[in-house]
Amino acid sequence: MITRAFTYLCLLISVNAGAEPYTPADDEIIAKARTINTAHLNQDELMTLLINSQQVGQTELRQGLLKNQLQQRYAQSPTPQIGYMYARVLQREHQFSAALAITDAVLKRDPNHVNTHLLRANMLMVQGDFKAAKQQCLKLLALTAMDVINTCTFDVLSQDGQLAQSYQSLANSITSNKQSDNTRHVLAEMALRLNKPDEALAHIQSLPLKTAPVSLVVLWADIYLAQGNYQKVLNTLPALVNEKQNLEDALLLRLAIAEQHYNDTSLKQWQNLMAQRVALRELRQDSFHANDLAHYYLDINKQPGKALYWAKINWQQAKLNADQQLLTRAQGASL
Repeated sequence: MITRAFTYLCLLISVNAGAEPYTPADDEIIAKARTINTAHLNQDELMTLLINSQQVGQTELRQGLLKNQLQQRYAQSPTPQIGYMYARVLQREHQFSAALAITDAVLKRDPNHVNTHLLRANMLMVQGDFKAAKQQCLKLLALTAMDVINTCTFDVLSQDGQLAQSYQSLANSITSNKQSDNTRHVLAEMALRLNKPDEALAHIQSLPLKTAPVSLVVLWADIYLAQGNYQKVLNTLPALVNEKQNLEDALLLRLAIAEQHYNDTSLKQWQNLMAQRVALRELRQDSFHANDLAHYYLDINKQPGKALYWAKINWQQAKLNADQQLLTRAQGASL
């Protein structure tokens, strides 16, 4: 499952929405390894690498390097910023218990570390502990802007049975021209969950995809899929990376779904590439990608038993509304 980050950098890109859909070569299956010497990076450089590593095509290339380096540095000198970065990396692998323990230690050292409060609130929310997540958001009072606190709080409340109210409250609390990228991201998620894809797109259409986190790009793709604009997805996502095998599983899944529904039924390249990626994940019993695997067996290669198997594994890790809906769908399909 791709989890949303709270901060990211944005640059402008352009994509050719009217071109013919791109199809990959048959041997483009999975990301190639890259090498970088992280040992000589200072703390700010590590943070830049961490931020960049959440962009499309980057999330797995640097994960191992970042995790090893931050683990070593945290063991040697557990500063709040190093602890925050290390917890972020662990969160990506759904190692929530370890990540939460580190955020707890960070906040004992520095109770005013805003990003750690936000990260902790997000992890608690993903685990379904909405009361604790809301309390964590409210601990930001007097530490940061009310816009940040409102976004954090209403995000949690929207997962706790108050979606429509939270959407309106958050939208009304911040004028649109002053909304942060993260607020726009949260509002777009809420709008899509309310089955308002046009409104969802309006919230994020000005945000550049090239430097956005994968979670936002996945949301962007889901909006266009909901609108039935499959060509837009097929044209845009491949253009975000130089090497197509670097596309994340969640994005390959959206490409496969778009290709399956596209008016040219002879297109099979993305579906074939996703099938190969799925085979690799299953071989590794890769629970981190359980959400994508469950969707694959529900929406692409319909196998209800496998869909339910992976949906149950996903539910063990994440308990947002979308995870509940995925489990319910898989249970219904397997009847």
